[in-house]
Amino acid sequence: MTQLDSIVTFPMHGQSKLSNEGYRTRDGHFIEWFGTLLRGRGTVAVRSRPEPLVLRPRFRQGALAENTRSVDSWSWRLPLGSPRQRWWWTSRSAYSADHLNREAPLVVWNPFVAVSNLWQDIEGGSQKLAFDMLDDWTDHYAFTTIKPQVSMAYRRLFDRADVVTANSEATLETARRFGRSDARLVTNGCDPERFSTASAASGPVTVGYVGKIGKRIDLDLVLRITAAFPRAVFVFAGPILDREYDAPLRAQPNIKLLGDVHYEEVPALLQSFDVGWVPHRVGAGEVGGDVIKTYEYRAAGLPVITTPVLGADARGLDGVRVLDRDQQVEGFRRLMGGGARVPREPTAIPASMTWRSKAESLLGLIDLHV
Repeated sequence: MTQLDSIVTFPMHGQSKLSNEGYRTRDGHFIEWFGTLLRGRGTVAVRSRPEPLVLRPRFRQGALAENTRSVDSWSWRLPLGSPRQRWWWTSRSAYSADHLNREAPLVVWNPFVAVSNLWQDIEGGSQKLAFDMLDDWTDHYAFTTIKPQVSMAYRRLFDRADVVTANSEATLETARRFGRSDARLVTNGCDPERFSTASAASGPVTVGYVGKIGKRIDLDLVLRITAAFPRAVFVFAGPILDREYDAPLRAQPNIKLLGDVHYEEVPALLQSFDVGWVPHRVGAGEVGGDVIKTYEYRAAGLPVITTPVLGADARGLDGVRVLDRDQQVEGFRRLMGGGARVPREPTAIPASMTWRSKAESLLGLIDLHV
């Protein structure tokens, strides 16, 4: 007999991305903890956004989170034309309705569920629904061409949701702009037990960045800092999303590009760094999120240098040096000194900043108390 779902989740992308990357995103961390916390009370259904049938992705073997089950959705459509974000809209009617538990609470990260073929049943249902906001798509450069459709999806989801949580002050303000004065701020966090504060760094002083490489990165700042410290190595672990970043980064001799790194390998990678870096754009290019890597750098004991992005100086983490573009050369100089190893700065991550705590809280809001 098939165990019933205790909760139904709609991640931003889908199971293939979660499995192949290692549940490293906010929705992935929540889903992973839901599976653990709800063990014995029913499975966690992970209902993927539709993917083109002819481009079925390969799944990493043995990478399904505990007590979760995957429900894939396929579309006969092809993601033709540009930009690729249009696929979110054109594929919206291809969600699988297979074994959809219409009594289990729902947690939604993908706003396009609200314009999908499943929405009529969800909208008219009585089950609790939580909308946990990630980046603000109404202000995201990648979704400019479908902004009206994004706004429509947001409106429907905000009108139906019983609970709205936001990952930053900016997305909280977006929720309030849509009339949800009851929205709650639930910032990002980390699993500190994943990380070791023991250094395995060797060779030149190593400054590290883990994350996607694209328009959110301040390329001019990166090139300026790496040129100012030619004896240091700057490691970037993540996929390059925007091609204009590729050639300039590869041309800098002390930049090392690792490509995408599975989340299981990130803790060991952080042990090889001396400093964690967040060279993100401030203002134009920010999309209202909260930087997960800052929490993880600190869980690994890395001193951190970050631009003053939203929340950088408001999370209560010590060891985080918030410096604007013009201050960073001097900030790195003070931290790295004459080129010797940079000592670790271990800290205790408060329980309230752990993904477990945040998952327990969100489950409680939809009456799944653990």
